[in-house]
Amino acid sequence: MSDTNRPNNTVLYAALIAILCGAEVAVITSDMGNTVRYGLGAVLLLALVACVFQLSRTRRTR
Repeated sequence: MSDTNRPNNTVLYAALIAILCGAEVAVITSDMGNTVRYGLGAVLLLALVACVFQLSRTRRTR
């Protein structure tokens, strides 16, 4: 990945993390069934961890 795309990717990942956090809270506090809530919550949590990992990779210096 080139250095010129680094700021854009950093902002993109940070925005995606904020959106995923909001979605996680919305799913967990909803009145859906437990299976659906925990299933969607797990998927969102995995996506959140993947985004945090990608964000940490974009912020590393060489």
